Formats: sequence, structure tokens, C-alpha cells
Amino acid sequence: MYNRHYTGKIELAVLDTAGTFCDGPGDLRHRWPLDDLRGCKAPVVPFYEALRGFGIECDWATIRKPMGNFKPTHLRMLLDQPEISKQWEEKYGRHWTEDDFNAVLAAFRPLMSKYIVDEDLAKPIEGANEAIKKMREAGILVGCDTGYYEEDSLNLNRVLEEKYDMKFDVVTNAEKVPGRPSPFMVYDCMLSAYKLTGKVIPIESVVKIDDTAAGMKCGNNAGCWTIGLYASGSNTYDELAASKPDFLVPSVAYVPEIIFTQIEPRLRQGIRPGQGLIETI
Repeated sequence: MYNRHYTGKIELAVLDTAGTFCDGPGDLRHRWPLDDLRGCKAPVVPFYEALRGFGIECDWATIRKPMGNFKPTHLRMLLDQPEISKQWEEKYGRHWTEDDFNAVLAAFRPLMSKYIVDEDLAKPIEGANEAIKKMREAGILVGCDTGYYEEDSLNLNRVLEEKYDMKFDVVTNAEKVPGRPSPFMVYDCMLSAYKLTGKVIPIESVVKIDDTAAGMKCGNNAGCWTIGLYASGSNTYDELAASKPDFLVPSVAYVPEIIFTQIEPRLRQGIRPGQGLIETI
């Protein structure tokens, strides 16, 4: 059987959004008393407020469980959580319906659009700009994917570019193609990279960087390298480790070092991603 081993460099890095390159950890309990001090707050707050508007109390840990999914999928998964569905039945005397789902989603949408560009949340994580710069200097295209709606994602990226000079070569979102844990946002960034450069890049030359287990599964399903960020975003070290990434690091600031000193030396030896050995910094 013919088998080619790629021995080149990393060509494309695909970064998740909140908890990965922006909306990092911090203490905002003066605004939200339930703040758990973790990153990726911009999706949590509108879910909390939208559900509360329907008389449903939901703690942040529960809201974080489906993190990484497209936001309508995330909401559906929340409503199916036993502690939430039980509250719904006690308050309304029945299981939630599709009309109920649409009503909560309609309340969520404007809140999401508001908080995604909130000045406390729409700012780069420490070291993110420097990490992107180092990757670009090495000839790596930098892309971002997200479970946000396309309009919200574009608005956030516009704020990041205008205020913090942070921009991306290729972008995609789960409204455009099926989102995490499917591989298609990675593939869509690869397609955009081809349209941009005219160069076909192999999957072994792609690295997926994410703070969610769903994001690690996305990268694993795509067949690319995966780097989980356990201290800057939504999921914990153990949650990320269970999804079997290639590497686990505290934040995106460590990503260039992993690419240059860990992944690319393996590539030169013809080693493929997903060999089952998780390395941690």
C-alpha cells in the first residue's frame, strides 16, 4: 500500500475565538456575581440572562458543558440538561417545545450580539497578538473558527482589528459549515487558504488550537495536529485531556513554541498527528 509521509512545515493554524485568542480569564464578579473567573464569558452571560428571562436559573458550570458547539445547538443541549428540563417542567407544567426553544433563542441572539463586543470581553488574551505575529513571521497562515453566528463573529473581528491590530488570514464559522466536533470548519479554512494562495496544503501541516473539548475533537476528526488551551478558556485540563489532543498548554502564548520545537521536528521525521501521546506544558 502506498503511504506518503509529509515532512514539511506547519502551513495553517486554525484558532478558536473566545477563550483562545480573546475573552480570556479575569475577575468580573463586580458585573456578574456568578463569574467563575474562567475565560470565554461572552457566550455564558447571554445564555444565563436569556434563560433567566424565562424563569430558569442555570449556573455557569452547566452552561459551559456544551461549549464549543454552534450556539443554537448549545442552547438545545442546555435545555436537555436534566437540571434545566426539570425546572422547565416545574414552571410550565410540560416539557419544552420547539416554540419554546425558538423563543429562548430569539432572546439570546441580541444579548450575544451585545456581549461579544463588550469592552471587558472583546480584547486579546495576553500573548495572543505576539503568538499570531510569530506564526506569521514563520510563513504560517492564521485562521479563526467559531461557534458564533457569522454576523457576531465579523463584528468581533472588526473590533479586534481596529482596536488591537489583530487580524486573520482566513475565517469560518458554524453558521457557514457544520461546526465542532465535526471537521468541517478546519476544512473550510483549508479551502480558504487554497483560494488565497493557490497552494494545496496537506492536513498534516494544519494545527487546530482550541479551549474546548469539542474543538479538540474537531481537529482529531479532521486529522490535523491539536493543541488544547487549559487555563485561558472554558474547559478544564481534565475535560480537554479526555478529548485526546496532541498537546496541552496553558494559553495561546505557548503555541509558537509547540509548533517550532515539538510539532515541526516530528513532521521532519514523517510523524503524523494523533499518535495518542499527550504532551503538556
